[in-house]
Amino acid sequence: MFYKDNYDYDMMYPDEESDCLDCNSDNLNKPPNLAYDYDYLEIHNSETFLQILKNCVFTSIDATSNFSTLFIANILLRLFIKFVPPRAYHLVSILTGIFIVNYYAAESLFLMSVYTVISYICLCVPRKHQRGIEMLAISLFTILICEYSMDPASWHRIRGIIMIAAMKAVSISLDSKNNRNFSFNIWEYIAYIFSPLTCIFGPWMSFYNYKAMTSGTVERKLTIRQIIVLWLGDLGVALKNFIVALIFLSISNCFAQWFIPNYISDGKWFTAYGDALSFRSSHYFICYVSSTVLSLGGVTSLIHPPTSTPTESISSTMTPATITRPIDIELPRSLVQVVISWNVPMHTWLKSYIFRPSINHVGKFNAVILTYLASSLLHGLNFQIAAVLLSLGLYTYIEFKLRNHLANTFNACIGSRRCYSSSASSVKSIIGFCGGTECRYQLNSKNSIKVLLTNIGFSLLAVFHLAYLGLMFDTSELQETGYNYLHTIEKWSQLGFASHLIALSTYIIYYLIT
Repeated sequence: MFYKDNYDYDMMYPDEESDCLDCNSDNLNKPPNLAYDYDYLEIHNSETFLQILKNCVFTSIDATSNFSTLFIANILLRLFIKFVPPRAYHLVSILTGIFIVNYYAAESLFLMSVYTVISYICLCVPRKHQRGIEMLAISLFTILICEYSMDPASWHRIRGIIMIAAMKAVSISLDSKNNRNFSFNIWEYIAYIFSPLTCIFGPWMSFYNYKAMTSGTVERKLTIRQIIVLWLGDLGVALKNFIVALIFLSISNCFAQWFIPNYISDGKWFTAYGDALSFRSSHYFICYVSSTVLSLGGVTSLIHPPTSTPTESISSTMTPATITRPIDIELPRSLVQVVISWNVPMHTWLKSYIFRPSINHVGKFNAVILTYLASSLLHGLNFQIAAVLLSLGLYTYIEFKLRNHLANTFNACIGSRRCYSSSASSVKSIIGFCGGTECRYQLNSKNSIKVLLTNIGFSLLAVFHLAYLGLMFDTSELQETGYNYLHTIEKWSQLGFASHLIALSTYIIYYLIT
């Protein structure tokens, strides 16, 4: 009921002035088709809370029992870390991963196996002959071939799995090129690609973290009692994550439109917001299911990131602690914050392996464009995804430039990025509250009502853009094969292309004042 074509982690990519992209738009879960279905809205909104629970929520939750195989497989796999040597663990991990892929997406197993072989052959090329772009080119070529040769419905279901495999291969290729001390064997590589922790839902995990987790050095040093305490802690975290996932699933499938009162449900913008909320909730659901799998596999407990040294890879200090930050997305300070928080691991991957390596060669703006292109191609040639990514890339760039200029001009805390401790809450983030450390600007929300209102205004504008961009991800019949450009144009035309016009107006304002 709630399954989307396949998990396909997405989102854009920003970080400073240079950051403006990341990506995603496919998830395993799809909410019911509510787009402008006013008859449905009238019936749905007339149901009571208890009726929604009985007719929708319980049915949706019952469907998640299909995840039990994935959960049990990763729990059992974790047992091997303490009792078998790493070499044997890799073999068990490969076999388990093949079983999981075949169980959930059998049509992707052959393609994934062929890609693994080809990518490993590419990695065997002597480093002196490597330029760092070969693996990315092979990955994108594979995705494009599948885009044009496979049945659209089949490819739409499995492309998320292939994308995660491609991200792993590209990261290990660049890490190997940039670090002469980086080493791996064929069993480690195949086990990394087919890891049952991440092969279906993701997220991307660096090879450093995978190797640190599978070494088993943490649990082998613990007593039985300490291991039990560690496991109970991980099970508690997994249970919490899964409960949160079910809440977002219920919102996506059942409550996103029910929250809208009957007397305003015929407003197209309220309907658009409900559809976009349903889509975002489906993304949160997948992210928290993925977090559940990681917790059951002991990722956060077993990983001890190596101490960062000049010779280490750019990914050596990354840990898969957070996948998404729903509060930062639903109550955003800016679109830049949305792009970063949508999918943290993918944002990290794009920033580390696409943006930073290219910035010294082509400059900041062109590096942003290249990042957008790579992100879009990883998702396949899908006009809908490309249109959303391009729009978000331009929106975030314009917003960053305008707010940064205004912040410096008026010496006010109204920039798109936080200027305070990351421990501050999201609500405080919106209004420009500076917590933990002093704000570097003279004016902030503590001493200026104008700063507070300005930040709230930009936050509401970000919510407006999210409703507009997320509208097209409905559950029409096109979702089975991927949305075409006509679907995208039609959805946006129903709202008068308002978001794009506002973005254009924002850029004109920025151009005039600078």
